[in-house]
Amino acid sequence: MQGFILIVCTAGCVSKSLTEEPPRPFEKDTCLESPLVGVWESERPSGDRLTFQQDCTGVSARCQSRFFFPPNAAKAGLFNLKVIESDGPDECLSRGTYRCSLSLMTNSATLLCEGKSFQLKRQ
Repeated sequence: MQGFILIVCTAGCVSKSLTEEPPRPFEKDTCLESPLVGVWESERPSGDRLTFQQDCTGVSARCQSRFFFPPNAAKAGLFNLKVIESDGPDECLSRGTYRCSLSLMTNSATLLCEGKSFQLKRQ
């Protein structure tokens, strides 16, 4: 005779929605080949230093933020940039997911995310 299990859940059993789950980073060297990897100084807004890391995570010093970028960000026409923490001035991206485009030269880049433009120079 086969048995079965019945699970009854009340309102207290409701879990977070998938959009509230913390984002998971990519594998250790997923972005190793990305031309974005490295340290960039922001000319506009001025005074920020962004570090794009080999695991597709990044940090912004002035914006006090952490973010995720996809491995193909430098090649894609449009890509999603996910800001998971942000505590900077108004010109910074707040927490959330942004549709962005990137124009990348060897030592300079323009990152445009939903109306906000960032001019970057490689350090």
